[in-house]
Amino acid sequence: MSGFRDTWTDQCEAAEDICERFGLEKGIGYLVGEKFLNAIRAAPRHPEVAAELPAFAARIREIIDPQELRRWFTTVRRIGPLGHAASEEQFQTFVAAGAVEENPVTSAEEILALERARELLNIGDAHA
Repeated sequence: MSGFRDTWTDQCEAAEDICERFGLEKGIGYLVGEKFLNAIRAAPRHPEVAAELPAFAARIREIIDPQELRRWFTTVRRIGPLGHAASEEQFQTFVAAGAVEENPVTSAEEILALERARELLNIGDAHA
């Protein structure tokens, strides 16, 4: 197995545990909203990561029902670790303290990464 394949395999196993212990929303947030999006962002600079994206996406579709993925994409408000680990109130506390920077460029990059994830996961129209 490649180094990145080992990584995403471990991440998928962790997501299954998160789903069982904390619920599907937290598991999807961790796996798709954090780990898969990180891989998508890294892919242009790391060919070994880019080569693994289709297999990583296929494994995600095995773990999480496509209907649940569609629902997540229509309701996601934040991505990254704080997207699934912090409540809205906690997130706003981080923003107010200056620990999280919000700007239009970052927001646009997040939207593009989410769209790429949706395409790779082959889940259909995120607005349906």
